[in-house]
Parts: sequence; structure tokens; C-alpha cells
Amino acid sequence: MKFSFMAATLFAVALSACGGGNSGSGNGNNQPTVTTASDTEIIANLKFSNIDFFSNFISLQKPPGTWRWLSTPNRHVLVYIPAPTNGNTTEQDYANKVNNAILQINTKLRNVLVLEPVSVKPANENFIQISYGTSYVPLGSTNYQGYCANVSEGPGIGNMIQPNSEYGIASNPVFVNLGNGHCDVTQDIVTHEFGHALGLANHFKGFGTGDAISPAFWDVLATLYGNPQSTIAQNLIVRRAAN
Repeated sequence: MKFSFMAATLFAVALSACGGGNSGSGNGNNQPTVTTASDTEIIANLKFSNIDFFSNFISLQKPPGTWRWLSTPNRHVLVYIPAPTNGNTTEQDYANKVNNAILQINTKLRNVLVLEPVSVKPANENFIQISYGTSYVPLGSTNYQGYCANVSEGPGIGNMIQPNSEYGIASNPVFVNLGNGHCDVTQDIVTHEFGHALGLANHFKGFGTGDAISPAFWDVLATLYGNPQSTIAQNLIVRRAAN
């Protein structure tokens, strides 16, 4: 699949270097602020994070448009959560946070997307696979928190997931790599990584730039799944996530 070197480098960083962002930027009263977005900003963020990524895959020979998991919500997106190793409290913590993230997403994106956790690896369809302790850390780097989690095509690698010619997800399975043994995997980091696994490639304000997740993130994700795949930016109808 043809892909420009510069774009590959930029988006490998986007998908690999996930430390979760901030829980909220401070103001004069030391209270966290919340990143929201106008309709115009939601469309711009979705174009930047999702549509522009598709445009780099020249060999698909398709005009750039939104790409995501197909046939939702009728088709559930399966999330394979391996059983934590007996007595491994870290893996159990990660599994709990994955289930919490699934609940968050199913609540916020109800009517447009359903994630379904499974304990047996699916055999005949694409799925999301949770992997414990396998986040990608570049050789020689000690920035463990900055590379605390990532979404890729396998464990311990930085390859970004890719779209297919039907504006769906080509990578099978999609790995959500959590932790590297030297970092704090927060709930927001886990939920953030699901954003990548669902088709948000590049970070924007409120999604990795500043906050790990935010109302702006939820509204971009709702707009992605609230419009048909292959929708161009000019035709997007903004959808807001449920409260």
C-alpha cells in the first residue's frame, strides 16, 4: 500500500506517542478547564484526524472521506479482552479500565456505535485486541510515560492502523497496547486509545493535545459515527455525544 514517508512518520508519532495528555489545563482558580468545540471546530478536527489520513493512501484510488468500523450500530465492534494473568493486579487494573472505557463509549455514542467485550478471540471477523504491557517505546527512549499506550497492527510496534478501500478498517486485528512496565496507565489514557482504534489517527485539541479526552473528543467521535463512511468534510453533519 503506497504511503508517503513523511506522512507515515508523522502519523506513526501520532499513534505511538500516547501518554494521555492532561486531565485539564489550569485557570486562575486552579480549576480544570474543559475543552469543547464549535460545529466548525468539530468538522475541522475530524478532517484533520481522520479524513486527511485517508488521503495519504494513494493506492486505494478513492477520494478522501471518513473511514471507520463499518455497519455500525447494527454490527457490534468486538473487543477481545484476554483474561489477566492470575495474580497480576496490573493486568486486572487494565482490564477493568478497558471495560470502563467500553461503557463510556457505548453511553456517549449510543444509537451510532456499540462495542461488545468478548473473552474468546474472534475467528471470522475483524476486532479490537487488548494487549497488556506491550506499548511501543522507541529503541533507546526512556520516555516511558510519553509512550505509555498505543494503537497499532501488533504488540510492541508503532505501525499505525490503516483504512481499506471501503472506508473501513483494514488492519486485523487492531491492537490496543496498554502499559510498558514503567508508566501509569490512567482511565483517560485507555479511553483515549479507543479513540485511535475507532479511526481517529491524529491528535487535536482535547484529544492528546492538552486533554487526553474531552467533550470535543466525544463530539468528533460522535460525528464520525453519526455520518456514513466516505463522507467528505463539506458534507459532514455535526453530531453531539450524549450526556
